[in-house]
Amino acid sequence: TRYNYKQQSSKKIKMTPSTGKVKRQLNSDSGEDLEGEVTDIGYDSYATAWRYLGVYDDYDEDESGGRRLKENDGNSNEGSRKLLWAAYYDADYSGEEIGDYQFYANDQWDNSTCTGDRCAKMDCHDIYTSNWKMIGVYKESVNFGNDNWFEQLFKHEGYCLWDGDKEENSDSSNYQFMQTMRKELPSGCTATNVFGDGSTYYYVDIKPQQQGQMTLGVYTDSSCQKESSYYSFYDYQQSSYVASSLTATASSDAFDTWNSNMDSYKICQPCRAYNRQQTYDRRRDRKKRRYLGEENDGQGDEEQNGYNCYDDADYQNCNQCYKFETHTDMQIASSSDLEKASNQGTILLIEYDNVWYGAGTVGDVVQNSSYQSSSSSYYSISSYCFIGGGFLLFFGFALRGFRKVTKRRIELATSEGTKPLSTTSRPLV
Repeated sequence: TRYNYKQQSSKKIKMTPSTGKVKRQLNSDSGEDLEGEVTDIGYDSYATAWRYLGVYDDYDEDESGGRRLKENDGNSNEGSRKLLWAAYYDADYSGEEIGDYQFYANDQWDNSTCTGDRCAKMDCHDIYTSNWKMIGVYKESVNFGNDNWFEQLFKHEGYCLWDGDKEENSDSSNYQFMQTMRKELPSGCTATNVFGDGSTYYYVDIKPQQQGQMTLGVYTDSSCQKESSYYSFYDYQQSSYVASSLTATASSDAFDTWNSNMDSYKICQPCRAYNRQQTYDRRRDRKKRRYLGEENDGQGDEEQNGYNCYDDADYQNCNQCYKFETHTDMQIASSSDLEKASNQGTILLIEYDNVWYGAGTVGDVVQNSSYQSSSSSYYSISSYCFIGGGFLLFFGFALRGFRKVTKRRIELATSEGTKPLSTTSRPLV
């Protein structure tokens, strides 16, 4: 089954696979709920997947070309930092749930989960050869508080992927480190007077970096657009406040560990939380576990092969994409969002509508040699046709007809990414 996507007026229209009837997508940009945007498209939840692209600064430019915070769009967004993630579906899914797939982990493909004959790669991160089809690209506020994107990810799919379920009561586990550091990071541009004699205020906020990584930046303005040339995250770590009040963020390799753990989600992951080891609900009194159906809050049935995730919120095989839809400020990203992130050089490579954005790949993806650098979104092959007249060598006069043939080409905003042919936003659906 394949979807045929169409654009009618200003509304986004999507064809349903079974009936062909149009289903209008909900867009949080207009104050509507995005529940079902990824999880109610006619495919089994085990046939949908997602990947993390990275963080960028979603600022507006003022009339002088300077940066300023975007105008409030009616959502509860804090600050200008946004993250991007993409969702995909597998039209060839055969019904084996997690057993349909092999997973890329520890720098190699692991087929130990395969139970059927198919054993397909979960490789939506392979932007050159994957058979996974894009559903959409979405943006979220970078907010580390409860009931936001990072918190929802960590306590559900992250709990099992980082082996929190196998290291119970271990303060040194990756899961516990990530949860601790999440709670210590600022949500939005936050004032601090930890530098110098404490009489001058600076500001700290997430600083997006290349290939989806991040660190903490120190800024001189309340919009966190002007980075300090004197103080850095290292200086922030050395302050008495961090030393006495924070733990994970105070560690010397804090963001190295954070970014390394977030690399797990730059690799294609199923929307349905899972384990790569057969796991049964041995650690809990089953009376305590939430018995919620998918239609209630993302709870899943037992995985038929035993690859179950019993997460830190007492859910069984929670649908992570459903949690993003219903518990975050998820919005549909536009081409201008991707262009802005691509120009900043901070998101991974992604293709939409024959236009490439971002830089860098993950896993065992090999760059396709046909994607090469250029300085323009177009290149031209000009052919000229002489239609009459005399010709004098070096000083001839001729009447010519020109036919210019243009051919679309990628443009690298950084080392691999591109920007769109137009700055007009269009939905990525």
